[in-house]
Amino acid sequence: VLVTGSTRGIGAATVDLLLARGAQVILHGRQAGAVAAAVEAHRARHGSRVAGEAADLADRAACRRLAERAGPIDVLINNAAIYEERDIETSDEPFWDATFAVNLTAPWTLAQSLLPGLRARRGVIVTVASDAATLGYTGSSVYCASKGGLGGFTRALAVELAPEIRALCICPGPVATDMMGATPEARAANAQAWSAWTMLGRAADPTEIAAAIVHAASPTASFATGSVIAVDGGVTAGRRP
Repeated sequence: VLVTGSTRGIGAATVDLLLARGAQVILHGRQAGAVAAAVEAHRARHGSRVAGEAADLADRAACRRLAERAGPIDVLINNAAIYEERDIETSDEPFWDATFAVNLTAPWTLAQSLLPGLRARRGVIVTVASDAATLGYTGSSVYCASKGGLGGFTRALAVELAPEIRALCICPGPVATDMMGATPEARAANAQAWSAWTMLGRAADPTEIAAAIVHAASPTASFATGSVIAVDGGVTAGRRP
């Protein structure tokens, strides 16, 4: 399994669960130092079934090199993403290009590059989007557009690559990771604010999203493909009056 964006947050929790289930995992991050530290931490718990690769997914050539180094795999998990809040008036072309390069172009490039091995192994592509794929958030038009594209991408892959490859999309809602703020205080405050949006009254723990990702990738979901699955605490279900 190759898991992009997996040195922290949802990706790190996904790697941990995959290793606990017996998978061989290649974790990925942009910085080599962070990748090495993450590999060491996982090996301390799970042994040598984890390796790491550093790559800047904003660079298409780097995406292809990552795929080449990963070699034939059974599962691609497109988890890496970037987010910055900017309204449409202050957004510019470089900001649009940078966001789409990581959030949408990289999953496409990796899927295309890894396609022969995935097809031969009857593999799975799991892509992590967001509730922002279906909801509009102020200050997030570029991010919402990039995540919305992943749903259509997943459905198209499911149709085009069946029956050899399954494709599924997981859409988390608020998750208590460091993306919620630069400091523990900011993260706690933002998690509390976002809790009001969910029907369950709280933000998710990264392990809860990891469980959905691993389920989608596993044989227990063998008849599921083309689905865009909300794991958002009911954020997209509606609003209480």
